[in-house]
Amino acid sequence: MNIQSKSIDLEFEMPSVDELRVKFGPHLAEMESLRRLPNALVQQLETIGVFRMLAPRQFGGLELAFPTALELIRRISIVDGSIGWIAAINSGACLVLPRLPRSALGEIYSNGADQIVAGSAQALGIARRVPGGWHVSGRWPFASGCTAANWIIAGFKDAEPGADEKPTTKQMLLRSDRYTIEDTWKVLGLRGTGSHHVSITDAFVADAFVMTLGPGELSVDAPLYRHPAHLIALGHGAVHLGIAQAAVADVVALQRERSSDAPGRRDLIDYELGKCHGRLKAAQAVFNLQVNSNWSDATNNIPAKPVTLGNTVQTLVQIAAETLDIVRTCFEIAGSAAIYDESPLQRRLRDIQVATQHGLVQRANWVAGGKALLEEDGSASLNNSFFSALATG
Repeated sequence: MNIQSKSIDLEFEMPSVDELRVKFGPHLAEMESLRRLPNALVQQLETIGVFRMLAPRQFGGLELAFPTALELIRRISIVDGSIGWIAAINSGACLVLPRLPRSALGEIYSNGADQIVAGSAQALGIARRVPGGWHVSGRWPFASGCTAANWIIAGFKDAEPGADEKPTTKQMLLRSDRYTIEDTWKVLGLRGTGSHHVSITDAFVADAFVMTLGPGELSVDAPLYRHPAHLIALGHGAVHLGIAQAAVADVVALQRERSSDAPGRRDLIDYELGKCHGRLKAAQAVFNLQVNSNWSDATNNIPAKPVTLGNTVQTLVQIAAETLDIVRTCFEIAGSAAIYDESPLQRRLRDIQVATQHGLVQRANWVAGGKALLEEDGSASLNNSFFSALATG
């Protein structure tokens, strides 16, 4: 961490989990019902600084050291997985914005650094080149936080490449009111994320708001923006770890409320709970090692390599599997008390199950780890085109 980052981090007051629980607790039931974050909760996240924590300092952002931002995401996820997911996704999108020209950044942050940026990682749009920009049409799923977003990122391909050219994949940024939000987020878990489909038809996108995710110059050159794929990916791990820690704490609280258990059952609970706690600590330790390694590369301006992203994703796939099993075990040993809608453990199980369905942490991505070990060029084949494109950015 450089001296400037230390200075900024010291100015940021990291809220405790108890403080976050007081702020967010009254909104959890409404959030599940609305299938998005209530406006009052979004405002609380703004007050804490979630949406500006990764924005550039020169545009009013906090530009926190990434380990600090991840710790905040983890703490928020202990309170609720949906809120943690929004904190990770809608702040992490800021990391790719310096691939746009400074003129675009000036417009994006013209109303302040608390810009909520949603988006979809899939390049499902089709575009035609026109003078000064592109005409784009498309429909994209999983636009987490889109109902509260100021801006939405989406990917597209050139519908009319040259005869000797392959279709190029690009990302565009448009104000959220240019998109139609389709009410599709009716799901098992992470209900509060409002991850609906979004669509546009023949929308003009100026060149200044179109970016290529591969190598290129940055309009803001700072550690946060040099290796966006590696850092954005780590946000998933922080959410998973927070949910798992909350599940362990839920079982501890439940057991302390119970007057007695049969000796055999109590021994089983003690054993499984101790095992879950040990596995959680190990997963957190591995995560911390990967975070420190990736952040060191960014701060020391070491060029990004696909092999590094392969190693990062390998770590996250393992953490996803571990935390999913930890939460499932906690739900099981909690017994019938966990099956009710008002049980936080039931919500943790639903949330972690959906979180671990994300393409980035699917077991298919073990392939990337294997290729990183076996192939001389260290290439990484990921089950996610967005992160693959960013791997050498």
